[in-house]
Amino acid sequence: MRGLGAAHDERRAAILEAVFAIVDAEGTHQVSIRRVAERAGVSVGRVQHYFPSKDELLSAAFTAINDRGTARVQARLADASSPLEAVLTELIPESEEDRRLFRVAQAFETHALTNSVLSLSLKESYDDLLGLLAALGGGPELLALALGLANLTLTGNLTAAQARAIIRSGIEKRG
Repeated sequence: MRGLGAAHDERRAAILEAVFAIVDAEGTHQVSIRRVAERAGVSVGRVQHYFPSKDELLSAAFTAINDRGTARVQARLADASSPLEAVLTELIPESEEDRRLFRVAQAFETHALTNSVLSLSLKESYDDLLGLLAALGGGPELLALALGLANLTLTGNLTAAQARAIIRSGIEKRG
């Protein structure tokens, strides 16, 4: 039986996870429908059933990684005593899974800069985040600080705890 349902969503998610694994290990330029099918353990036809072209596959993966980030920020906001700090510190990768997702998101951002459709989506995502930060009393300088600190945690120059402390300090200085 064909159609939408739990199995459909699980297969689609498994295919997107395969894209994330390839992007994390080798970059977006190494994604192909055949490689994704091999990585996901499905046929090329199965991948094409969900994503008829490589562009559609990359676009869906880009959207999915951004949706994950948005969901994580929203979850932190739900029980945060300091919403601004919660949003900014959520951008700092702490666990290995956090680091993996941040690397994948960065690879997709780089890819989006040369793709007019994804570039617009990326700009809209940042507009939404900047709007949220403004509503919480923050500004673009705090977002830039958090993103720069996130990169420094990925390279091992700072620990996540150090980066979070710097963010707290930046928020306090805005007073």
